[in-house]
Amino acid sequence: MNSTRRNYVINEFKVRFTLSSFLDQLTADAALALAPDGGSAKAAQKLARPTQWPTLAREGDVLWGECQGSGAHPYLVGVDARSAELASKCSCPSRKFPCKHALGLLLLHVAQSGAWQRATPPSDLAKWLEGRTARAEKAAQLPSDVETDPAERAKARAKAQAGGDRKKTAGLEDLELWLSDLVREGLQAARARPYGDWDRQAARLVDAQLPGVARHVRQIPDLLHDETGEALTAHLGRLWLLTQAWRHRTTFSELERADLLSALGAPLDRASIPPAAPRTWRTLGFVQEEEGKLHVRRTWLLGDEREVALLLDFAPTGQALPPPPPARPFQAAVAYAPSAYAQRAILQGDVTAATTPLPLPSGTLTDLQSRFAAALALNPWLERIGAFVGPAYLNLDPPQLCDADGHAVPLGARVEEADVWTMLAHAETLPQTYFGEWDGRSFTPVGTVAADTQATPDPRAAQGAS
Repeated sequence: MNSTRRNYVINEFKVRFTLSSFLDQLTADAALALAPDGGSAKAAQKLARPTQWPTLAREGDVLWGECQGSGAHPYLVGVDARSAELASKCSCPSRKFPCKHALGLLLLHVAQSGAWQRATPPSDLAKWLEGRTARAEKAAQLPSDVETDPAERAKARAKAQAGGDRKKTAGLEDLELWLSDLVREGLQAARARPYGDWDRQAARLVDAQLPGVARHVRQIPDLLHDETGEALTAHLGRLWLLTQAWRHRTTFSELERADLLSALGAPLDRASIPPAAPRTWRTLGFVQEEEGKLHVRRTWLLGDEREVALLLDFAPTGQALPPPPPARPFQAAVAYAPSAYAQRAILQGDVTAATTPLPLPSGTLTDLQSRFAAALALNPWLERIGAFVGPAYLNLDPPQLCDADGHAVPLGARVEEADVWTMLAHAETLPQTYFGEWDGRSFTPVGTVAADTQATPDPRAAQGAS
C-alpha cells in the first residue's frame, strides 16, 4: 500500500468509528497507515509474529508488550489510544514515531495473534501515560475566576497580549540590529559563521514568542551556498520587512494584522472563526514535511465554487497528525481564517460523503507569476499559493513543467527524478492539468486532476520530503 492510500485509509477508518472503539475496530490497513514510511510498515509486518513477543497485554485503550530484538533484553513498547492524539513509546533507539515495534504491536492486536493478557503497564510506561494524562488535564483547565467572570477573562487576555507584544517588540528590535550587522559584514563573513550563531539567534526569537521568524532564521544557512546571493538577499529582505511591519502594525487593517501575526508565528485562534455552511469539497493532495521538531502537513482542497483552501496540521515529534480529509468528494463546513488573501482554512464539524462533480479552475504557465504577484500584493508574507496549470507536461532534463507554447517553470528542489517518472507514467505522455504549490520560483506538483475524476496525489507529496 502506498503512502497516499495509507493516509486515506486511516482517515476513512477514523470517520467511521469513535475513539472509544478505536482499538476494537482497528484494521491492518489502518494500522499500517500510521507508519512514517514504507520501510517502517514492512519492518512492522515482519515483527507481527507472536514468537518475538514474550509479553502482550492490554489495559483499556492502552496496549503494551515486550519485543525481543537482537539484544539481551526485549524492547518495552506501549501504544496510547485513549485520545485523538494516538501516541507510542518504545525503549528502542529509533527516532521514528510510531516505530516498527509499536506498529507491530498494533498488527498483532488486529490479528488477535499471540497470548494477550489483561495487565497494568510497568512503571516506565505507567509514568509516561500519567504524564500524558496530566498534560491533557492541565491544557483543559482554566482558573475558576477567569472561567466564570467575563470581565476577568477580558482582563487576563489583555494582560497576556500586552506582555506578548512587549516580548515581540524586544525580539524584533534585536533582530533588526542582528540583520544590520549581518549585511554590513557581507556574504563571505556570513558563510564563515558557525551554525551555532544561527541557532542562538533563532532560540532568542522563540523566547520572544516569534517562532515563525525563528524558522526563517534557521533557513539562512541553506541559502549561503548560492554564489549570486539573490535568494539570501530576498530572504533577509523578508525578515527586515517583518521588523518594519511590526513597528507600523497599528496602521494596518484587521486582516493585514492577522496576516502579520500569522507570519510571526502566532497560533490560529480556531474558536474565533465564524462557522461556515457545509458545501461540497474534494481533496487535491497534500504535502508532509518536517520543520525542526514538528511534523507539518499542508492539505489542499477545491470547493464547489472553484476556490482553493489550505488546511495546515501540526504535530510534535512522537505524536500522530490528525487524519486528512477523504480522497472522495465530501460535504463539510470549511471556514477561512482571517486574511487579506483567503487561503488557509479549517474544517468545522463532521465530514460526509458526496457525489457532486466539481468544475476545475483554469490556469496557464504564463499567468502563474502574475497570480502570485496579485496574492503577494494582498499578503506579502505568503510563502506559496495553490495553482492549477494545464494542459502541461513534465520534462526530466532539466526538471520542468512545460506547455505546448514553449513556456516552462522549474520543478521544486524536493521533487526527485523518480517521482517525475511516476507522474510521467500516470500521464501516459499526454498533457495533464496539474495542481501544485508555486512559491514564485518553482512549481511542486501535488497531483494531477480532471474535471470528472478524483485528484491523483503525487506520491512524493503524500510521503513528505525530508
